Amino acid sequence: MYSLLKSSPSPWPRSRRRVILAFLAVLAVLIGATGVRYVVWGARFSYQTYPFVSVADDACNDGTHNARAGNPPIPNLVHYVWLLKDAAEFRLSFKIFISFYSAHIFWRPERIYIHTDAAPEVIQRARQSGTPWTRRILAIPGVEFKHVEVPQRTRKGVEIKAMEHKADFLRLAALREYGGVYLDTDAIPLRDIADLRNSGFRNIVGPQLAPAMWLAHILNNGVMMAVPHSNLMTLFYHAAHEFFDGGWETASLGLLTDLGNRLAALPGEVLILQPQAFSPISWHDNDQRRLYQETLDPTTAPSVASLQREQDLLQVAAPVNSNTSSSLSSPSSSWSTSGTCPDVLAWLRYREAVLRSSGQGRDRGEFDLSSSYVLHAFDGVLEQVLGRGRDIDVRYVLERRSNYARAVFPAVWRAVQEGVFPREEV
Repeated sequence: MYSLLKSSPSPWPRSRRRVILAFLAVLAVLIGATGVRYVVWGARFSYQTYPFVSVADDACNDGTHNARAGNPPIPNLVHYVWLLKDAAEFRLSFKIFISFYSAHIFWRPERIYIHTDAAPEVIQRARQSGTPWTRRILAIPGVEFKHVEVPQRTRKGVEIKAMEHKADFLRLAALREYGGVYLDTDAIPLRDIADLRNSGFRNIVGPQLAPAMWLAHILNNGVMMAVPHSNLMTLFYHAAHEFFDGGWETASLGLLTDLGNRLAALPGEVLILQPQAFSPISWHDNDQRRLYQETLDPTTAPSVASLQREQDLLQVAAPVNSNTSSSLSSPSSSWSTSGTCPDVLAWLRYREAVLRSSGQGRDRGEFDLSSSYVLHAFDGVLEQVLGRGRDIDVRYVLERRSNYARAVFPAVWRAVQEGVFPREEV
């Protein structure tokens, strides 16, 4: 067979065969370079830029921070924006409770502000007779309301129609005035951010994990940190009024990406973290499925990263009864906080020993979120994953059969231990 093939004359000229072979070689190189679904294009880091020559000088007249005066810590304040579709009802869900309660447990903020257009009587009714999860959220220490006027048009007269775009403007106004941390309601704190707040940077942002490299540089406005009247947030707010044209990302992700990258050149102005920090999971359908599908073996020991987060939670949360699971027993806190190399090495070895002693390995499908401060849990395909009529509930989390459940388990388990809701609901 080989001799027949070898002796058969080729139907293509030699020059054409060379071209085809060269093309196949280049294609093989590209395929080899896309092991993580990224193709290396020359323009992969390009993004839209905005002409700030059109932003008025008086944009800086509202008390922007003077960089030469030093860098105070970012205030320990948390901001959410919640606009009502039905003006008669203020209603929040268990998933939103997870975000609020995680912020309360891990960050211990001075205040958790809800910027809303809800009328005072609607808020009062929600406190007294709202849904159970609404009342539990409003009972979290430090939760306060800030009434806002919802923007309808930009200063240039462009109508702001979408609820999401209205919220874009309000989050900027909140951070500009008060400073602190803005969170989308599907963004879930995973560990303390005191080291970031005290880092000396006036603004901290991060890109969102993306399904392709050419999208990976886009900064995410679902989690942002800032001092009051920072230059970034002040210019961002005024530029949003200047450039908003109704486009989905024009005055949000696009503008933040351009302005944030430019101002990062100024000392102490903007710290841009890796995607894993604030948005370790992309919005892509496949990533959402990997986040929510109940494919993890409940008999498999949680990963070292999950266990360490549970141990960290025990150290920062208020003491409760002693019925805590033995799997949550905390090692000496000095192992990870003393800063000496021998102690850090001992801490690493302890983490490795946890799983070895269990006799089981880490589930291969489990995410490692040990370097993440916040999980931005996009949920656009949640109904497709869990099935029609089903939503995330306490049992789903406590079973820990999905990556989402294992990520948020420490805070939900703490709520169970502290009696935030009755055990019969579990």
